[in-house]
Amino acid sequence: MDSVVQRRRQSRKYDILVLGATGYTGQLTAEHIVRHLPVDLKWAIAGRSKSKLEDLASKLRDLDPERLQPEIEVVKFDDPHQLGSVVKNSKVCISIVLYWQAGEVVLKSCIGNGTYYIDVLGDIPLLRKLVDQYHEVALNARIALIHLCGVFAGPQDLLSWAAARELAQKSSQKTKEVVFSITEFEAGARGGTVSSMLAENLYGAQAIKESREPWVLSPIKRSQTSASTNFLGLRKDPNLGLLSASSFTAEEDRALVHRTWALLQDTDQGYGPNFEYNEYIKVSSVTDGIIRLLTLVLLRGALNFGPSRRLLGLVLPKPGEGPDIEKERVSRIKFEAIAVADTDSNNAPRAYASFSYPSGGYHTTALFLAQGAASLLYARNLANQLPGGCLTPAFLGDDFWKT
Repeated sequence: MDSVVQRRRQSRKYDILVLGATGYTGQLTAEHIVRHLPVDLKWAIAGRSKSKLEDLASKLRDLDPERLQPEIEVVKFDDPHQLGSVVKNSKVCISIVLYWQAGEVVLKSCIGNGTYYIDVLGDIPLLRKLVDQYHEVALNARIALIHLCGVFAGPQDLLSWAAARELAQKSSQKTKEVVFSITEFEAGARGGTVSSMLAENLYGAQAIKESREPWVLSPIKRSQTSASTNFLGLRKDPNLGLLSASSFTAEEDRALVHRTWALLQDTDQGYGPNFEYNEYIKVSSVTDGIIRLLTLVLLRGALNFGPSRRLLGLVLPKPGEGPDIEKERVSRIKFEAIAVADTDSNNAPRAYASFSYPSGGYHTTALFLAQGAASLLYARNLANQLPGGCLTPAFLGDDFWKT
């Protein structure tokens, strides 16, 4: 980054801006910042409702009255000038908005104002559009945009990167496959996630179909991944145990990890030319695996059928709502990944990586967003030294991995 831009960034009012702070995940992210980031951090909480922001600020003050408290910024997302005035005063923007409503507006503002950006956007048709339109623009502007940095994709991408790197360091072998296991995770729904799931009807059938292809976000296109389970959707791994292809987010995680693979290809951090990612849930028995797979099929069917989709919209959490925070706080999660070497040997070398956290999924998302923003703020040592673009959590690299 040239010295003029660097000096302009150093003089900004806020180190971190939490945009969408009063939502379920936004509040948890703000809480994580209070509990874990430096006490002299200059930051702001932003959203549409001044009263909700004031309530949140009061709660944050009670958590740690001695630290520097966040400023309050009321933002209307349909007013680009007002949004831009807040974004340009911030070094890093954590965007936790309803992405299908305001995601593109926020992203464009960050690029235009030279502000680093991180989100949990899980809507692949929309993310594909943003990647196609803004990757090169952000790359040329030297602005890092980190997408899908939450529990439903961040650990998957980061563990794939770590396992592939460990395999290369241990055996000098490239990776043919990363086998990912959701080992412990009780996933509750929050309103923002539900809103994103239900928003798929905003896109045409062709866009939705293409969004489920393994390489949809990858600049390098390949054929479909190989079949990796039996006819019951099960797989037995010698290290991870019995696995079921019943993860609801497997398709979006695979698209994200394959994007990382492509962006690192032909570098010293590349995974290998034949790489593919496969994601599963660890199950206790064949019956457990079949039940989970049937549940996934029924849920996807309900989301694709108009009347049942509308019914789900009525009964599932609304934006701002989510699982009981205190119960989530003591709900442990664990993910595991195996990188398998690209060799014809029956005893192909393997490398193992894992991630666990004592709190639940949305606390983990808060961890990833807050610590990811801190990595961009304090280190900004992106993998492969990329200056910017539409990137993935793995590009936060060693600084993020060691947090």
